[in-house]
Amino acid sequence: MPAIWIAIPTFRRPDRLAHLLQTLPGVAGCHDVMVLVADNDPERQEGAAVTRRLQAGGYALPLTLLTVGQPGLCAVRNAIAETALCDPAMRFVAMIDDDEWPQPGWLDALLICQAQVGADVVAGPVDSCFVGDPPRWARETLVFCPEERPWGAAPMLWASNNLLVSRRTFAMIDAPFFDPRFNRSGGEDLDFLARLRDAGARFGWSPDARVSEWVPAERARLSWVLRRMWRIGCTETMARQKSLPGRIGTMKLLARSLAILALRTVGLAAMLLPGARRVDIAGQWIKSWGRLYALSGGVRSHAVVGHYGAL
Repeated sequence: MPAIWIAIPTFRRPDRLAHLLQTLPGVAGCHDVMVLVADNDPERQEGAAVTRRLQAGGYALPLTLLTVGQPGLCAVRNAIAETALCDPAMRFVAMIDDDEWPQPGWLDALLICQAQVGADVVAGPVDSCFVGDPPRWARETLVFCPEERPWGAAPMLWASNNLLVSRRTFAMIDAPFFDPRFNRSGGEDLDFLARLRDAGARFGWSPDARVSEWVPAERARLSWVLRRMWRIGCTETMARQKSLPGRIGTMKLLARSLAILALRTVGLAAMLLPGARRVDIAGQWIKSWGRLYALSGGVRSHAVVGHYGAL
């Protein structure tokens, strides 16, 4: 059985999924891989239809379809992990989202970094590919800029949309690996990685393990970017609350969040300066309010997003 499972959760993005699947053989075909598509939409099953069509057409890589009836980010990611772990030959799960596609050398770079660093988890940058002609601020805002850092060991990783996880890593934390409390809010990947860090997992970063991500026109809008910053503030705080439980922990987080809000409020004045990155300044201020909203308990009563396809 293949040693590397390339796992793709999908929800109503059939064209994007097809593009990703058509790209994978040229990038990962030289490795012992299995491609697992997890369709999280039992109603329309558009991802399943794409997968079956490629299977029938003689897809160049082993291709498995998993349908996940329970909706939500955590449900589909946990189903992927549980399915992969049932295969005793599986050594790594490479996670990539259905609106992305790997650049040449992607899987090689992840595996080389893992071997040389001795990492349990390795990540790489995500480059934005805009659909249409976005405004200049959209190309410049940090929300759409890939994270850049040196090759090698990393103290922390932040997302699961370009991630290589070794088999032994899953044994370092208790199941469910992705906490269902984040099922509708997002942030389940940050919580997953934070728990692994606290359990002693070793992280690596490979700048050459790049993937590209489609950015549709509706995301290149100020309203979407500010909502995204609000969500990040909420989910980061939810993850921190787990490591600082109880009233004392909440008070510590509240004091920190109020201090950050005060600094960001003062920093709003920088928007008046020539050449200021106004969207990023405003976004950090909105993110501060998202932290306070999470501490107030608002996230528990209202979903921050509807489904992961909207993230």
